Amino acid sequence: MAALFFLASSAQAALVVGGSDGWSFSTDGMVNLMGVYQSQDDAPVNVRDNTIDAEGFRIKSGFLPGIIAFNIKAPTMNGLDMAARVGFYPEPSNSNVKNTFDGQIDLREIFFTVDGNFGQIMAGKGLSLFLGQNLLTEMTLMGIGRLGGALNADVGPTLGRIGYGYVYPNFNAQFRYTTPDLNGFKVAVGIYDPSVINGVAGDLDLNGTIDDDEAAPSAMETNIPRFEYELSYAGTFGDGGTFKAYANGLWQEAKSDDFGDVTAWGVGGGIVVGMNGFELVASAFTGEALGSSLMLDTDSLDPVGEEREGWGYIVQGTYTFDNAYGKTKFGLNYGVNEMDETSYEKSVRDATGFGEVEEQSMVTFGIYHDINAHLKVLVEASRIEHEWFNGEDWEVYQFGVGTFFIW
Repeated sequence: MAALFFLASSAQAALVVGGSDGWSFSTDGMVNLMGVYQSQDDAPVNVRDNTIDAEGFRIKSGFLPGIIAFNIKAPTMNGLDMAARVGFYPEPSNSNVKNTFDGQIDLREIFFTVDGNFGQIMAGKGLSLFLGQNLLTEMTLMGIGRLGGALNADVGPTLGRIGYGYVYPNFNAQFRYTTPDLNGFKVAVGIYDPSVINGVAGDLDLNGTIDDDEAAPSAMETNIPRFEYELSYAGTFGDGGTFKAYANGLWQEAKSDDFGDVTAWGVGGGIVVGMNGFELVASAFTGEALGSSLMLDTDSLDPVGEEREGWGYIVQGTYTFDNAYGKTKFGLNYGVNEMDETSYEKSVRDATGFGEVEEQSMVTFGIYHDINAHLKVLVEASRIEHEWFNGEDWEVYQFGVGTFFIW
């Protein structure tokens, strides 16, 4: 389960308390803060407004908020290893108002595990399987990525690469089974608390008018759980080379009184290859009713309830080397999410010229330096571009610096 934390190789338990009876308690976590400046073009008109719609400077956490986590392990009994984890993710900044005290504490992890020769059973809240590894292998996980709308004026961390190479999997309640290691192969399957499947906010008519007071189409009846899976392989090659490959998937149904049954599905996968400090990462996904950024919850359906199709990918190269000042990593990655136009959206565009978003892409260059195992500094620069089906496009540039303390 360490992979469900942010980077198991970076996290070290700062305090471990154990007794002669076999029980132990430990804590791990981090605090980080980033300064981010954004410059952008003027947003186009006659499009669904999903732009990052402000220019300016913010001081916030990175893609990961702060973390304070507590781990409890029971003594081994009858061949079973039992453990639990509770992880709080506090956000250090308030909303974009000086005299407020609204920094949030996000309970992202609360689960227990039972391990034995049969594999592992997990019950509780943790990162989802579908697109989870796509997120965890991307370098802005331990960085900044992008700001959200209005410079993240509301409380919350930066958004990494959400919507620009994957759809955010989120932390969800689940029962999960993972097989033992089978010569490098593992299979994980889980049933999840189902989500409503929502459409775009505001009703769009053939005159190109958006009524923001009109509720978004939503399939709210969830009679069965969501199902997710992951197949992975990890191994080595040559003189110190490492290789990892994975495939994951999702399936869920929901029902609406207005437009009937809705089915969300997705498949994804990726590879990670490392050798002599170089690492290459590539991942991709495709599916229906997933949405463009936040999975299932936001714009998975068009205004008349039809599932929207989408796909995306990330390519990334990094080089890490030791030096007199610690360990430094240079990284460059590019990611894109694309949405297909539904028949209703096309009819609106033909009649009015109004365009839904077609493509969201981002390229990021980063320098990440570990002064030691607990202290990290970084610099990131990103260029973001949006394109719409009516031919409009828009660009934004972001630059950020930041630091982590990790324990």
